[in-house]
Amino acid sequence: MSLSFKRWKAVCFRPQKQSVCSARTMEASEKFSQFERYIRTLCNIIGFDVMTETWKKSYRTYISIFLCSQYLILMVYSLIIASDTFELFKSLSFLGFFFQCSLKMYYTIQQAPQYAVNFCCLKEAIYERHSKGTLAQKTTVARIIDLLVLVTKAISVLYTSSLFIFSLYPAYMYFVVHVKVPIFPLYIPGINIYSAYGYGITNSFHMLIAVYGLFGALTSDIVFIMFVVHFVTYGGLFKIECEQFDQDLSGVFQHCEWRTAVYKTFCRQRMRAIYQYHQSVIFYLESMQECYRNICVVQVASCSLSTVFNLFLALTTDWYATYGFIVISVFQLFVYCLMGTVMQIMNERMIDYISNLPWYMLPTEEQKQFKFMLARSQLSAEIMIRSVGPMNMETFTDIMQKMYSAFAMMYSFLVDLG
Repeated sequence: MSLSFKRWKAVCFRPQKQSVCSARTMEASEKFSQFERYIRTLCNIIGFDVMTETWKKSYRTYISIFLCSQYLILMVYSLIIASDTFELFKSLSFLGFFFQCSLKMYYTIQQAPQYAVNFCCLKEAIYERHSKGTLAQKTTVARIIDLLVLVTKAISVLYTSSLFIFSLYPAYMYFVVHVKVPIFPLYIPGINIYSAYGYGITNSFHMLIAVYGLFGALTSDIVFIMFVVHFVTYGGLFKIECEQFDQDLSGVFQHCEWRTAVYKTFCRQRMRAIYQYHQSVIFYLESMQECYRNICVVQVASCSLSTVFNLFLALTTDWYATYGFIVISVFQLFVYCLMGTVMQIMNERMIDYISNLPWYMLPTEEQKQFKFMLARSQLSAEIMIRSVGPMNMETFTDIMQKMYSAFAMMYSFLVDLG
């Protein structure tokens, strides 16, 4: 064995060289820590900090459940005392959001241990394990966390401003027009909103429900986006592993035959690392699908119902709030379908990364393992919506077309009625 090959062998089998750009990794880790504090604060406010394995229901959890149940009671009471059909429809306009909030809480409590496992896995596998990785690995991690922080800020501003604008109209009507308008078309039994105290109590309770609803929707959507974009990070890191193995294997092949023990040992060790990493990605993906399979069905159904219902109200009334509900419902539906498309694209890329590996240069035993990994990666990585199809942008387009058809049918019906 030549001296140059010994020298080359030492380079291939030693741990990967640490990058001098440690500042970028520290920056990515610090950004993720800041993001974690922000999302954990939101989770703590509503009592659903399921990111920790020791989470248990607290008084904050029961406050959220209590407000959701009170919303249902007030809605039923408002339906009973509704003076006309349009007042009844106004009270029903929040029905989609009620089902969304209540079912999300139910499924989150049911899958709480799985959320903690997912969060711990991504934190350890991406940020802790690659804290001293290569420059390419650090760049991939930093790029995704920067995107996540930017999206989080944008959604937080959008949701907060929506709540502010939504609550601004009753204040304008009270102080400028001198007309008492509640924030929600929900009435509390035994309280007259036209009295000074009754109006204050009703709107204060409405604002409390609105704030908790804002925190709940904001937390749910950001956590879902967090899990999906880190699947992109998993895919980017897996690509780096595959490309590095391809380069190293080509170098080994030039210096020794593939039948030698050194060659087989190298292939076995490096391919074992790729197998393990691929298994961790598959486990993360399956765990995420388990958490969000039912929640995505609820999200699509509630947003579609709320959009169609509020489109009808927009045609028949001049109620300002209906336009805000339409925008928020369509936005939430768009975000979830977009994240489903991202998952599909990344799964296809994972298959390409595996297919591009130099499998023909592997020993026979490793080729068998490679075939198993390739077959495992071709299993469906989609979140299916029952009776609709996979959650992606194509499904979003189909749903929007069906909602437009329902809207056109309602419009024709109203025109015929004059």
